[in-house]
Amino acid sequence: MGHLEHNLRELRKLAGGSTLNLAVLKANAYGHDASLIRPIIEPLVDWLGVASVPEAVDLRKQGASKPILVFAPVLAHTIGFYREFRLTAAVGSIAELMLIPPETDFHLEFDTGMGRLGFYPSDWSQIRQTMESRGIRPSGIMTHFATSDLPGSEKVNAQIATFNSLLDAIQPEAGTIVHASNSGGLLNYPGAKYDLVRHGITTYGYPPEGRVDFLKPVLEWKSRVIASKPLKKGMSVSYNASWSAPSDGHLAVIPVGYADGLSRLLSNKIRMCMDGETVRQVGNISMDYTMLFSEKPLETGSVVILLGKGAMYADEWAAITGTITYEMLCAIHPKIRRELIG
Repeated sequence: MGHLEHNLRELRKLAGGSTLNLAVLKANAYGHDASLIRPIIEPLVDWLGVASVPEAVDLRKQGASKPILVFAPVLAHTIGFYREFRLTAAVGSIAELMLIPPETDFHLEFDTGMGRLGFYPSDWSQIRQTMESRGIRPSGIMTHFATSDLPGSEKVNAQIATFNSLLDAIQPEAGTIVHASNSGGLLNYPGAKYDLVRHGITTYGYPPEGRVDFLKPVLEWKSRVIASKPLKKGMSVSYNASWSAPSDGHLAVIPVGYADGLSRLLSNKIRMCMDGETVRQVGNISMDYTMLFSEKPLETGSVVILLGKGAMYADEWAAITGTITYEMLCAIHPKIRRELIG
């Protein structure tokens, strides 16, 4: 079983047999290539989730058949696509409700503390009146947690309490899908599973924070050495001469740089793997090239693992650069060829 399938099966176990599972494929499946991995993901989940209508339309054109929830607000120029491509809208304003035709599927999104999209719970009376006047009703009710990557967060507990009070007021009809948990919610707040859980970063093998033993990183990034040469002690490498060889050794160049998504902030701070051995990245990462150093010869054509087993993982890169794993993965440029292995 591949890492992707493994993660999805483990996440379904964690969610429980009666809970629906939605896998998020936004941002080109977090940099993994949605077109490549959607056929693997779809049979193992109940729903797909994306950030925009174009992403959803692309999935349908690729053959996706499962329900697709679009997180973006509904706009006048996108509303027609929801019915045409059987998409479910996330509606968070009266203006959006006024655009929804009776035959369009939608979930009401409430802002219980995220501070981004969605109705406030106090809007419920106006929401109900608007839906009644237009003859529409939601197939789902949702919210989104702001700090669920932190176990025991008072913010999340307050959001859950607010959402539960709202549900008491709404009294959703039978069959209405209620959902709140993202990846952090599923991992850290088992009481907030409701009817459906939305797993994003966990699908791809990383939790929002730290490391979870049962998740396996999906993406491995490889390149090949395109040039190599001996390096004498004291010789500097790359722009700004930020690194000099501590001893005689060998320099290798791989055709990957910050234009490909390898952050310049990682310069002189990471290790890679070649022929089963660890090699240091040295000198400033440039637009198109990255340099490696070893006391042993580094042969042209050798395979180098930038990211993955034997090298480092995206969460380690994120810690070095002061950002999050999501950004490291999404930053890998689409021009980098992806392929399925195993």
